[in-house]
Amino acid sequence: MKKGQKSLHRFKEWASLFSGKIFVKITAYVDESGRHDRTGKQIGSGKVVVAGWVDWRDNWEKFCNQWKSVLRKYDVRYFHFSEWADASAVARNVRPPSSSFSGNPYKGWSLDKLDAFLYEMAELAGGGQKLFVGGFISTKDFVEAKKYPEYSRFAPAPDPYQACLNQFFESFATEVRQQWPYWKEPVAFVFDHNDDSEWNHTVQSAFAASKRRDHRIAKLTFEDSKILPHLPLQAADMLCYRMRQIAEKFTDSKILPNPSRLDDLLIKPCFERATPSYLQATLGDFLSLLPLRYGDYPWRK
Repeated sequence: MKKGQKSLHRFKEWASLFSGKIFVKITAYVDESGRHDRTGKQIGSGKVVVAGWVDWRDNWEKFCNQWKSVLRKYDVRYFHFSEWADASAVARNVRPPSSSFSGNPYKGWSLDKLDAFLYEMAELAGGGQKLFVGGFISTKDFVEAKKYPEYSRFAPAPDPYQACLNQFFESFATEVRQQWPYWKEPVAFVFDHNDDSEWNHTVQSAFAASKRRDHRIAKLTFEDSKILPHLPLQAADMLCYRMRQIAEKFTDSKILPNPSRLDDLLIKPCFERATPSYLQATLGDFLSLLPLRYGDYPWRK
C-alpha cells in the first residue's frame, strides 16, 4: 500500500469517530456479557454486565498496534473470552470438545499457551491510563423482584437489560468526572456489532437519554471488533466477561471471591491509578451491593 493510500485508509478507519463538526477526542469501547436469557435461568445469564474502557483517541491507536502485535505473536486473528474459556476447559479436561469446537481459534493449544496468551492480553487491556466504567444487574433477582412490590428497587425498569444500560449511561459521566475532574471533551461510544435489533434499540434509547442530560455524550456506533480501529472492543469483551464472573461470585454468599492473576493484570491497575474520589465512590457502590449477597429475600428461600 502506497503512502497516500495508507493515509486515506487511516482516515477512513477513524472517520466513524467524528460526529458532524464535533471532533471526538475520547472513545469508550463497550461490551456486554450475560445477555442471552432475560429470565436469568440459562448458564451464565444470572448477571448481565455492561462495561468498557475509556481513553483518548490517540492512545487507542497505540493500543491497537500493541494488541495486533500480541495477536501476531500467537498467530491468531482475535481475542474472544468465551472461546478462550471453552478451549481452556477442554485443555484442562473439564469437559470434552463440543460439536462446534472445530471452529474455535484456540483449539489444540496447550494450557500453558492459553494462559500466557490471556495474561499478555490482560496486561495490555488493564494497562495505560484508560478508565474502567461499567455496571451490572442481577437478572435472576430482577425477574423475581418483579413479583414483589416491596422489592421494586431491584427492578428499576421494565426489563433487566434496559435497567443495566440505564445504569451504565447514567453513571458514566459521574465515573469519568471522578477520574478526570476537568473533563470537557465529547465522547464517542462504540458497542460491538450484533444482529439483536431489540438489544440495539435498548442501547440507543439509553444513549439518547444520556445525551439529553450531558452534551459531552456525542456519538454512538456499533462496530466489528475484529476490524481496525475497533480492536479495543476485544479488550472490553475481556473486561465484561471477567466482571460477570466476579459478579456471580460476589452475589453468592457460599463463595468467597478471591482475586486471581487475571484480576491483578486486568482490574487492579485501574484502582491503583484511580483518584481518591473514585475509590470512595467505588467503596460506596460495593457496600450498596452487599444486600445482593446476604439479603434474605423470599425468592431465595
